[in-house]
Amino acid sequence: MIAAWRELDGKIPLHQRVALVMADAGASITVTSFTNFFCFGLGYFMCSTPAVADFCLITAWAVLIDYIMQITFFAGVLCYSGRKEDTGGLASCCYKNEDQPENGAIPPPVEKTAEIEVDCQHHAKAASLPYMHKFFGEKFAPFVLRKDVRFISWIGFIIYTCVALYGCCMLKVDISPVKYIRDNSPIQTFVKLADKYIWADNVMPTFHVMNPPDLRDPGKRARLNELVYRLEHTNYSIGRVSTNFWMWQYQQYLNDFPDVDYQKDFYNKKYLRDFFNQIDYSQYRQNVKIMSNVTNGEPCISAFAFETSFYGLDSWDKRQAELFHWRAILDEYPDFDMFLAGIFSPFLIDQRHTIAPSSMQTIGSALAMMALISFFFLPDAQSVFLMTWSLLSISMGVCGGLAMLGSDLDSVSMGCIVMAIGLAVDYSVHICYRYHRSECTRAADKVQDTLCSVAWPITQAVTSTLFGLSSTAFVPAYLVRVFFQTVYLVNIIGLTHALIWLPQLIAALDPCERVPLRLRLKKH
Repeated sequence: MIAAWRELDGKIPLHQRVALVMADAGASITVTSFTNFFCFGLGYFMCSTPAVADFCLITAWAVLIDYIMQITFFAGVLCYSGRKEDTGGLASCCYKNEDQPENGAIPPPVEKTAEIEVDCQHHAKAASLPYMHKFFGEKFAPFVLRKDVRFISWIGFIIYTCVALYGCCMLKVDISPVKYIRDNSPIQTFVKLADKYIWADNVMPTFHVMNPPDLRDPGKRARLNELVYRLEHTNYSIGRVSTNFWMWQYQQYLNDFPDVDYQKDFYNKKYLRDFFNQIDYSQYRQNVKIMSNVTNGEPCISAFAFETSFYGLDSWDKRQAELFHWRAILDEYPDFDMFLAGIFSPFLIDQRHTIAPSSMQTIGSALAMMALISFFFLPDAQSVFLMTWSLLSISMGVCGGLAMLGSDLDSVSMGCIVMAIGLAVDYSVHICYRYHRSECTRAADKVQDTLCSVAWPITQAVTSTLFGLSSTAFVPAYLVRVFFQTVYLVNIIGLTHALIWLPQLIAALDPCERVPLRLRLKKH
């Protein structure tokens, strides 16, 4: 908006000048804001990771509020600053206007500038543009369109694409609690010791049976023992010696009574009560849920749990493979209605398993949503294609760069990638929209007009963002570090696309002279 304001002729009346600014910059601001809003909104509905979904929701609302503030509050500030231009700019707010004459005479009113008819498509520009605008239009644009420069830059783009693809292939899924802790936190030591000793030496998950069979039936007891046996003989199982199962101890207890009949006395509350009250077996009391409103001798156990130990699970890959193997075994006994819980933290492994397909689905849907929304605001197939190409290229570079800088695919990096898609669209839309609106007929002139208008504001936005976030590089935390890397990558790569590769591709795909459709219609 400021760039569009500075390009206009100062002789245009204030209200018309503000209207021209909103007509020129408002459309591109609307495109970027709406695409960002829908991108993050889509991420909220499609992302299975709660932390990333909340991040997308909050960011979507922030983008919407920012858009409303730009077209209302900031437009008002721009109008107020225009009134101050005749008295020295905004600096005049710091001092008073000229004093009234001593004789008390009222100075004559200043004659208002007569309203002039201004064409929104062919309005006059300022006689003298700022130096940086002229530099990008008169010096930089012809330079990047030179054949030798284009040849070298496209070789660089091919190298960039290969490096980005290599980095994307290196990106691996890794979710660990250590990533959500500061690097200098004392908990880091505990997590490392847990990985070295607890996970590697002994892991004892708890298996809960929510629909127990009738344990008076020998066949059903044998089927339950078969399940326990299979869990005791997986790749990382310690074996029978580590199993903690109340039923086996209860059977040994009943065997001490020669007159006990399993068919009649297995659920005898007297035996159950005496068994769990003994010191040697009291540890099992918390693993069994007994219903009190059941006839004595009938099945009264509504749920129970047992434990068995595993070793050697010193990596998240092994833990994920073993967890899915346990679940596959449990799925073969659906009548028991079983699940497992305990120290193993299956939630992290579930997130680890779903984050890769969820990321691909979210990224692909976001790109498709960006292209669809842009089509309504940029009714030009070439502009939509170029914007989508640039968005895909920038996103690929960010993903590859994060992988080469040591980041993994987790909930943190996934949220940053979704954010990068939203940021990357800004560069493409501003360039494509300005090129589409240019009144020039030759591609080179359109590129020159485009860079003259938006290259310097884009450069200012990038440099201010990089400078503002430079302090986050010193925060010793993985989350902040990935955020810092993402912002720097998307801004640097996006600026390169906006100033070099995108203008060169536009000029290559639009080599012939053509008059914009709106200008042809206007002549008729």
